[in-house]
Amino acid sequence: MSINSRNKGAAFERQIANALINDLNLTNPVKRILEQTRTKELPDLMLGTWCIECKAYGSGAEPRPDWWEQVLASSDAEGLKPALVYKFNNRPIKVRILAKCLNTQIKNDLVTLDLLWPDFIEIILELFQDDIELHEQNYQI
Repeated sequence: MSINSRNKGAAFERQIANALINDLNLTNPVKRILEQTRTKELPDLMLGTWCIECKAYGSGAEPRPDWWEQVLASSDAEGLKPALVYKFNNRPIKVRILAKCLNTQIKNDLVTLDLLWPDFIEIILELFQDDIELHEQNYQI
């Protein structure tokens, strides 16, 4: 990975962290997990039980399979939920999640949903207040 792509990735992680703070009206910051550059199974960001991997890429429309595999690996522990936040140039920010995160009757881990960023935020606000509260309670300086 070149320095420019590393900088672009870090900048996108900061953008998403700030967007989570603003869009969810959080009082505590969402911090980048800096150890993720050295430890493969760590997500870029955490929000409660959501493991969030952020990817910004120049051209394309669909996320690469290895991006999804990466977020699945980082959310492998019981109770953690994967979210792949991705953006291509001149396209909106999207979020891929497992369908079973929204409906526990769906057991198949191959069923995913790709949401626009505002839709993901609305789902977090309406269905995952526990994760917002967990984030606010567990924040440490």
